[in-house]
Amino acid sequence: MLGWWFVVTAPAVGDGKGEVLAQWESGLDGLDWIAALAAAGRAEQLRFDGYPLRYVVRAEEVLPLLADGSVFDAGHPSCEPHPERVAACPPDALLTVDAWDQS
Repeated sequence: MLGWWFVVTAPAVGDGKGEVLAQWESGLDGLDWIAALAAAGRAEQLRFDGYPLRYVVRAEEVLPLLADGSVFDAGHPSCEPHPERVAACPPDALLTVDAWDQS
């Protein structure tokens, strides 16, 4: 499949591991939402090579998109949102968004 595999992670707490808020597979246009945030200066892209593309973004920019499902197809079998983790994440947290190139 051509597209992207996304993993959104909250900062590490206690054990040093980040907490996955959601992960999902998308088509070729799946990168549009995070690329738009970066272009607007609301996210910073840290890696550019596709293994993975890595962004850092304030939770307040991403949490509403995860809560309403607008960035993924909630019915797709690859979609693994964690609504309880999304709801518990503070809006000022810095999230990592990894986008893995599936080509």
